[in-house]
Amino acid sequence: MVASVIGFGSKAPKLVLAALSRSISEELVSTIKPVRSQSMELALLEAPYRTFVQGKINQNENAKLLIYCLPTSLSEYLAFGTEANEVRTAILSSSAVVAVYDAKSNSFVGGSVDDIVAALGGDSDKKDSLASSSLGAFSCIDELASSQLAGPKKQSDVVIVVGSGGREHALAVALARSPLVGKVICCPGNGGTAVEGGKISNAEGVNGKQDNATIIELTKRVGAHMVVVGPEQPLVDGVVDDLAVACPDVKVFGPSKAGAELEASKAFTKDFLEEHGIPTAKYRNFTDVNEALAYVESLDENDRQVVKASGLAAGKGVLLPTTKEETIAAVKEIMSDRAFGAAGDTCVIESFMTGPEASCLALCDGKTAVLMPAAQDHKRALDNDQGLNTGGMGAYAPAPCVTPSLQKEIEAMCIKTVEKMAERGTPYVGVLYAGMM
Repeated sequence: MVASVIGFGSKAPKLVLAALSRSISEELVSTIKPVRSQSMELALLEAPYRTFVQGKINQNENAKLLIYCLPTSLSEYLAFGTEANEVRTAILSSSAVVAVYDAKSNSFVGGSVDDIVAALGGDSDKKDSLASSSLGAFSCIDELASSQLAGPKKQSDVVIVVGSGGREHALAVALARSPLVGKVICCPGNGGTAVEGGKISNAEGVNGKQDNATIIELTKRVGAHMVVVGPEQPLVDGVVDDLAVACPDVKVFGPSKAGAELEASKAFTKDFLEEHGIPTAKYRNFTDVNEALAYVESLDENDRQVVKASGLAAGKGVLLPTTKEETIAAVKEIMSDRAFGAAGDTCVIESFMTGPEASCLALCDGKTAVLMPAAQDHKRALDNDQGLNTGGMGAYAPAPCVTPSLQKEIEAMCIKTVEKMAERGTPYVGVLYAGMM
């Protein structure tokens, strides 16, 4: 007896959890099959919905209950159209009890948790009522899709994605899914975006550059409506500020130069977090190599440290020594040998912590933050946690170690960060990165 849960992403609404919990506790459902709903099974382990379900699903076993989250945007609806088709088929064939959840009203369309449980228990009238209301909800969103895609107000905005990495390639693909986007131009892009086709192409005439002047010239030349900035360096260089002056009507996704100080300076960020009581590892900042070395010498032999170049170093400016001698060598590598250039003018030495790591990114509007599903990657280049620290390889999401309660705790830290940045007159708009352990 399978319940298929479709389209909820990182959120597990209480109403849906209640329906699943009731269905399991009354032995109407025994297995949860998440489809783009990875948080559901974890959330069902939390009070007051604590229920335990079977882990394996027979490939030929069809869902008895199908709960579908109605898309909140036309772009999502079109991008995951096969999900909607699956739900329609289940409704029309009466193969399952189908309940559609509307996030905007925080309710099931045409019914309640009691109605869902009754339908699972054999009440055909409740099942038919839920099915009818669900089809009506699809009819409304289909009408919206028809008017926007075929109507006279159809838009075809040009969007520029700044950057040349895999991150920017993924952003370009996601943006191209929107029916309101006509072209996605990558500046400078890479070999993958060059052959992606469809709406996506690389910028012409930029010669591999992504400096502020190049981005502004391209924005004017192609008549861009929006610029999405991927890498940290253009943000630190103030591309958002410069675009606001040169192209005031163009929307830009990313923090201002002042906001990007959180990325530009690890020393600034550590001081900011400590000042506002946001949890961070014990640390010291140094601009003088001799003072840094003296600090290391004063530490206990077993007091392991992490040594960081404060500035931008393309994800490579973090050294993980295992002994005091290696820590001294790491400080010299950053501050004396200048292995990371000016990024090492200030050195951050912080206490080494052990445990699972998670990369947490939050969408910010300058006032608050919404946390996306946590991700994990492979920090070290070699097996068994050996080798150089990398910029992040083999990333996947969601990270199992970030439970729903931890997700809320981390999101609260991100919200506080955005609020405090706004209070100091440097509102943070864009994606906020938080590395958690």
